[in-house]
Amino acid sequence: MENLTNESYTFKDIDDKIVILDYIGDSKDVVIPDYINNKPVVAIMREAFDNKKLEAVVLPKYLEFIDEDAFYQNHIKEIVIPASVIKIGGGAFGRNKIEKLTIEAEIDFLPMFCFVGNNIENLTIPASVTSISNDCFGENKYLKKVTLPECLLEDKKNIFYGCDIDNITFIPI
Repeated sequence: MENLTNESYTFKDIDDKIVILDYIGDSKDVVIPDYINNKPVVAIMREAFDNKKLEAVVLPKYLEFIDEDAFYQNHIKEIVIPASVIKIGGGAFGRNKIEKLTIEAEIDFLPMFCFVGNNIENLTIPASVTSISNDCFGENKYLKKVTLPECLLEDKKNIFYGCDIDNITFIPI
């Protein structure tokens, strides 16, 4: 199966669904389309948008999978994880400048380094999340308030490693 290219992306068409392999555009504010070639964009693969100096990203509404380091090391300040997302890979949004994170997806697991090294202040982790890997939200130096499922409270030192844990208000849901 050959790679396809348009003005912004290298991608594959797999079973009439689009998988983005690489961002080749030059915009710093990116709205990833819901469709490419009239087919839904369902996956963003490993390192597809890493280190592209992106400042803003809007994810497509049919997105199901965000691979490891997909948006690693950019300048993204706000991100909404759409309800359609089933899985996020480790480091997917690590080392950005995310201040506002909205997770609409009812995922059950957040992997290691997923949101490490950002600027999140207030965080709400959905009730569907039952497991979070160590350092998922590590090094978020501005974190002040976290709302999370009660089952995750006992592991907060590992999840939020490198954060000012003693000055964060944890609110169980």
